[in-house]
Amino acid sequence: MNESETPWRDESLLYELYWEEELSTNEIADELNCDQSTVWEWMNRYEISRRSSYESATNRRLHPAVFIDRGYVVCASNYRGTTESVGIHRLVMIAKHGFDAVAGKHVHHRNGVRWDNRPTNLELLGQSEHAQRHGFGIKIRPPSRDWDESKRERDKRGRFK
Repeated sequence: MNESETPWRDESLLYELYWEEELSTNEIADELNCDQSTVWEWMNRYEISRRSSYESATNRRLHPAVFIDRGYVVCASNYRGTTESVGIHRLVMIAKHGFDAVAGKHVHHRNGVRWDNRPTNLELLGQSEHAQRHGFGIKIRPPSRDWDESKRERDKRGRFK
Protein backbone atom coordinates (compact mmCIF):
# COMPACT_ATOMS: atom_id res chain seq x y z
CA MET A 1 0.00 0.00 0.00
CA ASN A 2 1.30 3.43 -0.84
CA GLU A 3 0.70 6.62 1.09
CA SER A 4 -2.04 7.84 -1.25
CA GLU A 5 -4.07 4.74 -0.30
CA THR A 6 -3.44 5.32 3.43
CA PRO A 7 -3.40 9.09 3.96
CA TRP A 8 -3.91 8.68 7.73
CA ARG A 9 -0.28 7.52 7.91
CA ASP A 10 0.94 10.97 6.87
CA GLU A 11 2.08 12.70 10.07
CA SER A 12 2.13 16.21 8.58
CA LEU A 13 -1.37 15.77 7.12
CA LEU A 14 -2.80 14.58 10.46
CA TYR A 15 -1.14 17.48 12.26
CA GLU A 16 -2.41 20.01 9.71
CA LEU A 17 -5.99 18.73 9.77
CA TYR A 18 -6.14 18.52 13.56
CA TRP A 19 -4.21 21.60 14.68
CA GLU A 20 -4.26 24.04 11.76
CA GLU A 21 -7.72 23.31 10.32
CA GLU A 22 -9.06 22.45 13.80
CA LEU A 23 -10.99 19.40 12.58
CA SER A 24 -12.17 16.81 15.11
CA THR A 25 -10.88 13.25 14.86
CA ASN A 26 -14.34 12.27 13.54
CA GLU A 27 -14.11 14.91 10.81
CA ILE A 28 -10.58 13.80 9.92
CA ALA A 29 -11.72 10.18 9.69
CA ASP A 30 -14.54 11.22 7.34
CA GLU A 31 -12.16 13.22 5.16
CA LEU A 32 -9.56 10.43 5.00
CA ASN A 33 -12.19 7.71 4.54
CA CYS A 34 -11.20 5.68 7.60
CA ASP A 35 -12.41 5.01 11.17
CA GLN A 36 -11.92 7.46 14.02
CA SER A 37 -9.95 4.74 15.86
CA THR A 38 -7.46 4.70 12.95
CA VAL A 39 -6.95 8.45 13.27
CA TRP A 40 -6.45 8.12 17.04
CA GLU A 41 -3.97 5.24 16.58
CA TRP A 42 -1.80 7.14 14.11
CA MET A 43 -1.95 10.38 16.09
CA ASN A 44 -0.74 8.39 19.11
CA ARG A 45 2.07 6.78 17.08
CA TYR A 46 3.25 10.21 15.94
CA GLU A 47 2.70 11.66 19.43
CA ILE A 48 0.47 14.42 18.08
CA SER A 49 -0.93 16.08 21.19
CA ARG A 50 -4.66 16.54 21.63
CA ARG A 51 -6.57 19.72 22.28
CA SER A 52 -7.86 20.05 25.82
CA SER A 53 -11.60 19.66 26.35
CA TYR A 54 -11.72 23.43 26.92
CA GLU A 55 -9.99 24.15 23.59
CA SER A 56 -12.27 21.72 21.78
CA ALA A 57 -15.43 23.09 23.33
CA THR A 58 -14.38 26.68 22.72
CA ASN A 59 -13.73 25.89 19.07
CA ARG A 60 -17.11 24.20 18.61
CA ARG A 61 -18.95 26.91 20.55
CA LEU A 62 -17.87 29.43 17.92
CA HIS A 63 -19.66 27.39 15.25
CA PRO A 64 -23.17 26.44 16.40
CA ALA A 65 -24.76 23.84 14.20
CA VAL A 66 -28.06 24.20 12.43
CA PHE A 67 -29.39 20.92 11.13
CA ILE A 68 -32.56 18.98 10.33
CA ASP A 69 -33.78 16.41 12.87
CA ARG A 70 -36.90 14.43 11.92
CA GLY A 71 -37.96 17.30 9.68
CA TYR A 72 -37.49 20.04 12.30
CA VAL A 73 -34.84 22.74 11.87
CA VAL A 74 -32.73 22.59 15.04
CA CYS A 75 -29.95 24.80 16.36
CA ALA A 76 -27.32 23.26 18.64
CA SER A 77 -24.27 24.63 20.40
CA ASN A 78 -21.47 22.95 22.26
CA TYR A 79 -20.17 24.76 25.32
CA ARG A 80 -17.43 23.10 27.35
CA GLY A 81 -18.36 19.67 26.08
CA THR A 82 -22.12 19.96 26.71
CA THR A 83 -24.42 20.05 23.71
CA GLU A 84 -27.73 21.84 23.97
CA SER A 85 -30.25 22.09 21.15
CA VAL A 86 -33.59 23.75 20.48
CA GLY A 87 -36.02 23.74 17.57
CA ILE A 88 -36.10 26.95 15.57
CA HIS A 89 -39.92 26.87 15.77
CA ARG A 90 -39.65 27.21 19.57
CA LEU A 91 -37.24 30.14 19.24
CA VAL A 92 -39.63 31.88 16.82
CA MET A 93 -42.46 31.55 19.35
CA ILE A 94 -40.25 32.75 22.21
CA ALA A 95 -39.35 35.82 20.14
CA LYS A 96 -43.03 36.45 19.44
CA HIS A 97 -44.60 35.65 22.85
CA GLY A 98 -41.76 35.56 25.38
CA PHE A 99 -40.15 32.66 27.21
CA ASP A 100 -42.75 32.33 29.98
CA ALA A 101 -45.63 32.02 27.49
CA VAL A 102 -43.86 29.22 25.59
CA ALA A 103 -42.48 27.27 28.58
CA GLY A 104 -44.47 24.08 29.11
CA LYS A 105 -46.36 24.49 25.82
CA HIS A 106 -46.08 22.62 22.53
CA VAL A 107 -45.43 24.55 19.32
CA HIS A 108 -47.64 23.19 16.54
CA HIS A 109 -47.10 23.63 12.80
CA ARG A 110 -50.54 24.40 11.43
CA ASN A 111 -49.83 23.12 7.93
CA GLY A 112 -47.95 20.03 9.12
CA VAL A 113 -44.67 21.08 7.49
CA ARG A 114 -42.05 20.81 10.23
CA TRP A 115 -39.51 23.10 8.58
CA ASP A 116 -42.05 25.86 7.87
CA ASN A 117 -41.26 28.16 10.80
CA ARG A 118 -43.14 31.28 9.73
CA PRO A 119 -44.89 32.78 12.77
CA THR A 120 -48.23 32.57 10.92
CA ASN A 121 -47.78 28.79 10.64
CA LEU A 122 -47.05 28.25 14.34
CA GLU A 123 -49.39 28.09 17.31
CA LEU A 124 -48.99 27.32 21.01
CA LEU A 125 -50.98 24.34 22.30
CA GLY A 126 -51.25 22.42 25.53
CA GLN A 127 -50.04 18.82 25.51
CA SER A 128 -53.47 17.19 25.27
CA GLU A 129 -54.72 19.55 22.55
CA HIS A 130 -51.53 18.95 20.58
CA ALA A 131 -51.92 15.17 20.93
CA GLN A 132 -55.52 15.41 19.71
CA ARG A 133 -54.47 17.54 16.74
CA HIS A 134 -51.94 14.88 15.77
CA GLY A 135 -54.34 11.99 16.35
CA PHE A 136 -52.03 10.69 19.13
CA GLY A 137 -49.12 10.25 16.72
CA ILE A 138 -51.07 8.43 14.00
CA LYS A 139 -51.48 11.36 11.63
CA ILE A 140 -51.31 15.12 11.68
CA ARG A 141 -54.71 16.78 11.72
CA PRO A 142 -54.35 20.46 10.93
CA PRO A 143 -57.62 22.35 10.69
CA SER A 144 -59.08 21.74 7.22
CA ARG A 145 -59.00 25.45 6.47
CA ASP A 146 -55.19 25.42 6.84
CA TRP A 147 -54.22 22.44 4.69
CA ASP A 148 -55.54 20.19 1.98
CA GLU A 149 -54.51 16.69 3.15
CA SER A 150 -55.34 14.95 -0.14
CA LYS A 151 -52.20 16.21 -1.91
CA ARG A 152 -49.70 15.24 0.82
CA GLU A 153 -47.59 12.07 1.00
CA ARG A 154 -47.47 10.05 4.20
CA ASP A 155 -44.74 7.88 5.72
CA LYS A 156 -45.23 4.28 6.95
CA ARG A 157 -46.79 5.49 10.21
CA GLY A 158 -49.33 7.69 8.46
CA ARG A 159 -47.58 10.97 9.24
CA PHE A 160 -47.10 13.62 6.59
CA LYS A 161 -43.62 13.75 5.05
